[in-house]
Amino acid sequence: MRRILLALIAAIGLIIAIPSSANAADEWYTSSNYPSDKGYGYVGSSSSTVSGVYQHLTMYRENNYVALWASVGDEATDGYCAGQEIAYQVYVNGSWSSDYHKRMVPVHDCSTNGVDNFGGYFYSKYKTRNVHSRACHVDSSGRKIHCEGTWHGPI
Repeated sequence: MRRILLALIAAIGLIIAIPSSANAADEWYTSSNYPSDKGYGYVGSSSSTVSGVYQHLTMYRENNYVALWASVGDEATDGYCAGQEIAYQVYVNGSWSSDYHKRMVPVHDCSTNGVDNFGGYFYSKYKTRNVHSRACHVDSSGRKIHCEGTWHGPI
């Protein structure tokens, strides 16, 4: 019985340790180049303010590749920092993903000084559509604690 329990624990640990494609960080790269300088056109933006977190996401597109400009602001001295999560679909191997890929935008703010934080532009490596965003509480390293229940978008 003990061996079965240990095998079960090991299997669960392996499943948890395998990264999900829905959180793949290699789908994006960061650049300081303004999207219109690369031929991207403005699509739209979404934003929200929830529980002391302000999040804003602006999207640009060129041939279904997107560039995002993310901004977050910590507006409350509640012990949390401000972060942002995005959800989107990608075009790989001839079709759009049926599930939404999700990832935290690598920008967070802990300052509560009234100045939002942004980290440049984030460009998709794959064709991308239906981008949504939502405000999140994160720790001082930018790791998600919890997010608002409502997704804003798509843009």
